[in-house]
Amino acid sequence: MPETLTSEEASSLLDLCRAGKLYEVERWISSGKSICPPCGLKRTPLFVAIELGFHSLVELLVRNERSQEEKNKALHHTVSKRRIDLVRLLVEHGAEVSSVALVDVLLSWDPAMIRYFLENGADVVTGSPFAVAFGEKIRTCLRPFVEFKKAHPELAAELQEQADRALRHFSYQGDLKWISLLLWAGADPRTSGPTLDDRYENDPECHTTALREACHKGNLEVLVKLRPERGRDGLSELLSCAALATSKEIIQYLLQTGADPNDKANGGSSALDRCLWHIGFEDFEAIRSKRLVSKYAVRGTLERIEDLLSHGARWRPDDRSQLNSVRQTLYKCEPVVTVELVNLFARHKACAEETLERLLDLPRMREHLSRLGMNTCTRSDTKVRRPPWNSSRQT
Repeated sequence: MPETLTSEEASSLLDLCRAGKLYEVERWISSGKSICPPCGLKRTPLFVAIELGFHSLVELLVRNERSQEEKNKALHHTVSKRRIDLVRLLVEHGAEVSSVALVDVLLSWDPAMIRYFLENGADVVTGSPFAVAFGEKIRTCLRPFVEFKKAHPELAAELQEQADRALRHFSYQGDLKWISLLLWAGADPRTSGPTLDDRYENDPECHTTALREACHKGNLEVLVKLRPERGRDGLSELLSCAALATSKEIIQYLLQTGADPNDKANGGSSALDRCLWHIGFEDFEAIRSKRLVSKYAVRGTLERIEDLLSHGARWRPDDRSQLNSVRQTLYKCEPVVTVELVNLFARHKACAEETLERLLDLPRMREHLSRLGMNTCTRSDTKVRRPPWNSSRQT
C-alpha cells in the first residue's frame, strides 16, 4: 500500500468522503489504496467524516488508520464537536484519552463526555483543569468533580486546591452564585494559596485565602457567605486586610464578630497602621499633579479610622521610622487632614500625648500647619505646635 496519497488521489478520496459514499471509500481501501493524505493537507478523510457525523464512515477510516497522531488529532476534534458516540468509537480503535487535555473536555460542557474521560484516565492535575473550568463558569463540571474527588481519595488534595483557587478568585470578584456553587462542591475559604492568576502561583508572598480576598475587596455579602468564625479564623488579620477596602460595613462586621483591633505585640492596631499608610494613596491625580491631597479625598479612610478608634483601636508606632512614615504621608495632604486625624486620636484617647507631640514637633510640620493658625506652647526650652484640643496625658 502506498505510504502517502498524491494530491489528485487525496482530492478524489475527500470528494467521496464529503459525499458520504461509504461503499466507494470501502472499495478504495479494499483495493489497496492509501488513505494517508499528503503533508500539509488540513482536512483529512477522517476529519471530514467527523465533520459529517457519519458514524460508519468514521469507523471505517479509523479502523484502517495507521497513524497514532492522526487518531489523536481526530479525537481532539471530536471532543470539540461534542460527539460522545464518536469519541467512544475513536478510543475503542486506538485514540489515546491522554492526548486530549482535560480542560478541553471540561469546556465542552458535556457531562457525559466529562465523565467518560475521567473514567478512562484523563489527567486531572496537570494545568489545574478544574480550576480553569470553574473560572470559566462551566457548571456541568461541578458534579463530575465532586463524584471523582470522592471516588479518588489519592487525588483529593490536588483537586481540593483547584476548587479553593477558584473560590479565592470569585471571592474577590464578588460572584455570590459561584461562591455558593464552589462551597457546595467542597471548596474551603480558609486554605492559603494562589488564585487563578498563574503568574503568582509559585510566589508564597502572593498567596491568599478566600476570606482575605473578600476583605481586600470590601464585599460584606461575600464575607458573610464565607462565615468567618471567632477562634477559628484570624479575625484581626482579616480586619487589617479590610482596612484598605472602601467598606465601613465590613470593618464593623468584623469588629462585631469579635476581631481584636489591637493585634500588635506593642498593643497597637495593625488595621489602624494600614489605614494611615493608605491616606497617601487616596488621590493619585493629586499625586501626579503635585497637589496636596484634600480632606474630601481621604474622607473614606478617616471614617474607617474613626470606626476603629470607636472600638478601642490604639495607635502605637513600632519605631521612629513608622512615625516618620505617617508624618511624610501627612505632608502630602492638606493641613486640615492632620488636624482632623490628631483630633480623632485625642478625642478617643487612642495614643499617648507624647506620640502626638513627636508627630507635630518638627519645623517642617509646624510650617505645614501654619496656614491653619495652630497654637504655640512652650515646653522646657522647645517650642511645640499643638492643635486646639484638650486631652489629658495618657498613662
